[in-house]
Amino acid sequence: MKRKSGTAAVAMVTTILMVLATVQAASAATISIGAAFAEPNGTSIAPIIIEDAIPSVGTVDITIFYNPAVVHVTDAANSKFDFMHPVINNSAGFVRIGGMAYGDGLSGDVKLADLVLEAVGGADEISLLGVTINELKVADATETTIPADVANSTFGILNPPEPPASLLSTTGPHWINWIWTAGSGSTSDFVEVRINGVWVANCTTPYYNCTSPPHATRTISLRGYNSSLKRYSAYVNQTVTISDHPPVAIARLMHRHNNIGSVYDCKVILDASESSDPDGIIAGYQWSFGDETSGCGELVEHLYTSCNWNGTCYDPFIVSLTVTDDINPLISDTITIPVNVYIAGDANGDGMVDVLDATILGLEWDSVCTGNWNDRSDQADLNNDCCVDILDAVIIGTNWGNTLY
Repeated sequence: MKRKSGTAAVAMVTTILMVLATVQAASAATISIGAAFAEPNGTSIAPIIIEDAIPSVGTVDITIFYNPAVVHVTDAANSKFDFMHPVINNSAGFVRIGGMAYGDGLSGDVKLADLVLEAVGGADEISLLGVTINELKVADATETTIPADVANSTFGILNPPEPPASLLSTTGPHWINWIWTAGSGSTSDFVEVRINGVWVANCTTPYYNCTSPPHATRTISLRGYNSSLKRYSAYVNQTVTISDHPPVAIARLMHRHNNIGSVYDCKVILDASESSDPDGIIAGYQWSFGDETSGCGELVEHLYTSCNWNGTCYDPFIVSLTVTDDINPLISDTITIPVNVYIAGDANGDGMVDVLDATILGLEWDSVCTGNWNDRSDQADLNNDCCVDILDAVIIGTNWGNTLY
C-alpha cells in the first residue's frame, strides 16, 4: 500500500477540520421570535431572527403557531432576505414564512421578518408563539441543511397604563410631598414625575418629595408607563402653593423675681429672641405688660410702678408677646408668661421688708450673673443689675419695715 504524500495528508486534515468547524458553528444557529405585547384590539411587532447564521443561509422555511382566539397575524415585513413570503392562516392559528437569499447568502444575526400581530382576545390573555423549522439550508450548490435550535416566545394582551389616581399633597415650610394610588387595573411599571414641566424622576413607589423655597408654587405632572407596551398614559396634574406658615412666639423672662422700679430702679427684662418664623423672618414683636402699658422689640425693658397684692400673697402680671409674620401681617402667634413683681426691698416675696430679706442678701453677697447664679441670687438682686452688692442693701435699708399687710 502506497503512502500518501505529505501535501495530500495536510490537505485531507485541513478539509476535515473545515467540515468539523462548519458543523460545530452551524449547530449554534437559533431561530427566535421576540416577545410581543399589545392592548386589546391593538397591534405589535415580533421580530423573527436567525441568530449566528454560519455558514451563510440561502433558504429558510419556518412555521409560527399561535392561539387564534388570542392573536392574529396580519403581515410579515422588513426581511433581510431577497425574497420573503408569508402564508397566513388565522383560522388554524399558524403562519408559514419562506425566504431566499441570492448569491453568497446571509450570515451572522439575520432578520427573517417583523411579524405584525393583532390582539383579538381580552386583557391578560397570553398565546405561545411557537417556532417550527421546516427548512434551513446553506447558500451554495450543496444546499446542506443547517442544524438549528428554536427560541419560542409569547404574545400577551395588556390593558394600557393609566394615570395615577387619588393624588394628594401635604406641605411644609420648605417642601411638598405628593402621594398617589395606582389607577384601577393599571399596568404601569413606573410613574414619570415632572415638576413645572421638567422631568425629575421615574417612581416605582407611590410618592414624591419636592424641596422648594417658602411660598413657592409647583405643578406636578404624573403619567404611568408600561415598558412592554412602550406606552405612556395621559398626564394627571396638580398645582400646589406652599402656604404661609405662622411664626412661633417664645418669651423669656431674664429675672424671675422683680421689684417695683419707680423709685428704686429695677427693670424687668423680656427677651423674644428665641421666637422664629419657619418660612421667613418675624416682622414685629409686640408686648403687653399686663399693667395697661405695652412695648415693642425683640428685647425690651419695663419698669413696673405697682404690684398685685391679693391680701395674702402676690399675683403675677400676665405679660403677652405677639409676633407677626413677614408675609401676611394678619398671621401672628401670641404667648403669655407670668411676671412676679414685689415691693422694693422684698427679696423673698412675703409682702414685708425685714431681716429675712437681709439674710438672703447676705448669703448671696457678691454673686454675679456670670458666676454661681441661682434662684436665691435672683431674689437678692433687687435692682436686676446681675450683681448682689451695696446697691441692693441700700434698697432693703431704705424700705425696712415696709409691709403690704
